[in-house]
Amino acid sequence: MQIDVAAKTLAEAVFRKLRADILKCRFKPGEKLLLDALREAYGTGLAPLREALSRLSATGLVVAEGQRGFRVAPMSTDDLIDLVKTRVWIEAQALRAAIARGDRDWEAEIVAAAHRLGVGTGEATNRANYLDDGWVKRHGQFHAALVAAAGSRYLLEFRAALYEMTDRYFRLAVIYKPSSRDIDAEHKAIMDAVLGRDVAAAIALTQDHLVETTRILLSHDSQTRTDADRMIAQLRQDIGEAMLGGAAVAVPAAGKRVSRPTAPARTAAVRPRSRA
Repeated sequence: MQIDVAAKTLAEAVFRKLRADILKCRFKPGEKLLLDALREAYGTGLAPLREALSRLSATGLVVAEGQRGFRVAPMSTDDLIDLVKTRVWIEAQALRAAIARGDRDWEAEIVAAAHRLGVGTGEATNRANYLDDGWVKRHGQFHAALVAAAGSRYLLEFRAALYEMTDRYFRLAVIYKPSSRDIDAEHKAIMDAVLGRDVAAAIALTQDHLVETTRILLSHDSQTRTDADRMIAQLRQDIGEAMLGGAAVAVPAAGKRVSRPTAPARTAAVRPRSRA
């Protein structure tokens, strides 16, 4: 069977561009993706566009609605909490495997990815960098490098899909980034733990890194602000129970035990805001 290389290349280009626009919230959560409008916007035909949308549906960024077409996946507080919880679990498994299997080449790639990201230089303290596509790409490459030696294609593909879905939410946290947060130090601490083969520290630091971004989002949204601390405590409790095989033990950032909070009603939606 002969493969049309040009068609495949075009479909890939449309896929990448559309995915980037969804991640940047240029299409609103839940927005109907009109084929005619997309054809005009991307200067392409229906075939590569439908292929790109089908692939995006498989990643969870787009929802296929049968004969009704496609829609951008909605964003909600429940979805955010579930994504972060699942991603922490998967990151933990990937880190364990990578640290057990990783060799010097893996370590060298982590250091190289950290250097490209500017870890240790203070570059991440500049809020404007988070709005830069290049920094966003290097950030993803750094986190991918940490687990690259895990040795399981399916584990890494699932992790990559979760990364993209959480990244759509986490980009919103850029707007709220508090000046007191030192993401550069967080990245360096995670890298040092991984290179030092300290599995427990690497997992705990990665969890804190993800949960803190979630806390920033919830504490700045008008519909979740008053419940943010309770929701984060519940999130840590749920993560801790799963990590410890179901034991009712919380794993807070500072290593303190906390009582299980009353589960809050999580019906509010995390709404994207304009970056203008």
